[in-house]
Amino acid sequence: MSGLCFKSNFYKKVDEKLFIDATRRLKHRGPDNEGFLFLDDFSFGVMRLAIIDKKNGIQPASKMNNHLIFDGAIFNQEEIKSTLKKNTYDTYSDTEVLLNCLIEKGTQIINKIDGTFAFVYTCKNKVVAARDHFGFRPLYYTIIDNDIFIASEIKSILEYQKEAVVNIDGLKELLGLGPMHSIGKTVYKGIYELPMGHYLTFDKKNGLKIFKYFDLVAKPHNLNLNETIIKTKELVTNAIKKQIKSDDGISCLLSGGLDSSVIVLTALEELGQVDTYSIDYEDNKEEFISNDFEISNDQNYINYVINKRNIKHNFIKISTENLVKNLEKTLEIKDYPGMADIDSSLYYLCNEVKKNHNVVLSGECADEIFGGYPWFYKKMEYDTFPWIRNIEERENLLNSNLREKINLKEYLKEVYLEIANRVPVLESDTIDEVKERELLYLNIMYCMTTLGERKDRMSMGASVEARVPFADKELIEFLYNVPFHQKYYNETEKMLLRDAMKDILPIEIYERKKSPYPKSRSRKYHEKVVSLLEDALKNESSILYQIFDCDSIKEMMYSDEELKTPWYGQLMRKTQLLVFIYQIDYWFKTYNIKLEI
Repeated sequence: MSGLCFKSNFYKKVDEKLFIDATRRLKHRGPDNEGFLFLDDFSFGVMRLAIIDKKNGIQPASKMNNHLIFDGAIFNQEEIKSTLKKNTYDTYSDTEVLLNCLIEKGTQIINKIDGTFAFVYTCKNKVVAARDHFGFRPLYYTIIDNDIFIASEIKSILEYQKEAVVNIDGLKELLGLGPMHSIGKTVYKGIYELPMGHYLTFDKKNGLKIFKYFDLVAKPHNLNLNETIIKTKELVTNAIKKQIKSDDGISCLLSGGLDSSVIVLTALEELGQVDTYSIDYEDNKEEFISNDFEISNDQNYINYVINKRNIKHNFIKISTENLVKNLEKTLEIKDYPGMADIDSSLYYLCNEVKKNHNVVLSGECADEIFGGYPWFYKKMEYDTFPWIRNIEERENLLNSNLREKINLKEYLKEVYLEIANRVPVLESDTIDEVKERELLYLNIMYCMTTLGERKDRMSMGASVEARVPFADKELIEFLYNVPFHQKYYNETEKMLLRDAMKDILPIEIYERKKSPYPKSRSRKYHEKVVSLLEDALKNESSILYQIFDCDSIKEMMYSDEELKTPWYGQLMRKTQLLVFIYQIDYWFKTYNIKLEI
């Protein structure tokens, strides 16, 4: 894994010192070694976290005046090697394999890579940058003095250009969609994210061009339920097995839920021993109240998995003090406000993993592809993203001038329709089948990638590579065409996954209702968040007064009423919204952001 920085020098020579500083802002992504290469036309910087071929996989990699910097992991490198003319290698790193692929086959090879990746490659006077099929490795770009600047995280771009601007479009993203964002956009003016499944080219003659190399394809599903179960087991098992390769060994996150248990127990069958980690919050056990989404505590179910097996489990509990302390750190990792205590606790957990491991497997994405969320199986009417159901409450918190300027409701609908209108369907699909595909596509393209971004930033913030087997390309392509009635039956969410992996699961896990990643229920935590926001509001020059109706914020702070619907997803309610607002204040001050409205 790596943190990448790149600049073309076609129009203006690079400031080498500033470029090195910008690259080193990514040291958390690659603490093991750094590499720089300065050429007439190109500048490369990389911070490396060594996972495969620690000794020899040094970057930037160069061969015959072709140069590559690479972040990620290629799981089918042996298969790719077999298709190339060159069959001798100086290392066994996936960087060398990728460089040889690009030299021999160019951009046509990108769609054949099985893995998570982001890279920048130069050939002669042309730049090629690409991102994996579902965007699990980040890549951002901007134009500075007519040259392209590319980086793994926004902070490197901000460091080099010495300016951070948020305009009306950025506020729409932040306040209307947050903590997710539109495909290809960021909250910063002039800074863009290379969309998943795309690559870009840049040269002096043609400038910047962006190409889509991958999208899901609608196909008929001709397997009966039993055949689908058998195929699902094969794909899930293979996805996990190919991601447990590492020179350091691997660990797994374990919540006692279906998804993480499947990963842990499959890895255990293959490796014979697995280290696992879970997170909980101070006071949660005492203050737990069952609701529609959280039916049960995790700890008892974790014990069902680890009992009498060769699993070394680490129960991690985060204190309220550390939870609050990390709210600012996680914003700095992400470069804009995120998912509150859900980010903060994950970052803390990954720091605990780092004490013993560089690689951890995690169960994200199963809910999106197997239909685990309530909006899949409950009859919910929606004309926008079903996990953002409180847009009116969001708008009501804005000051009246800004509310009229940005019209969050209209913007949310616009972004939703843009993606809904390009859902891959079959001509033979019924209206209900089209709606099924639409919901699945929305979840994969937006909900899944938002959680993937969170997992990448928080894990790499702790210098840990997180792998997500359920984001496997072949598995997702297959499940996109499995009808929902084969995923949800017996009135049980993700029944297809349960039955596919039944033979390795304890019965208690097989029967456990979905329980999401935990959030803090501590009253003490809520009170500390209110205190932070109180201090921010004492400063009348705070950006909060330019954006919000602060009387409405104060009313919400001191009310005992909970939000009628979650602010985002299933569990992000009032406390998390208050954190989000506080983070906006901290973000504007810390990043010295200029607001253009």
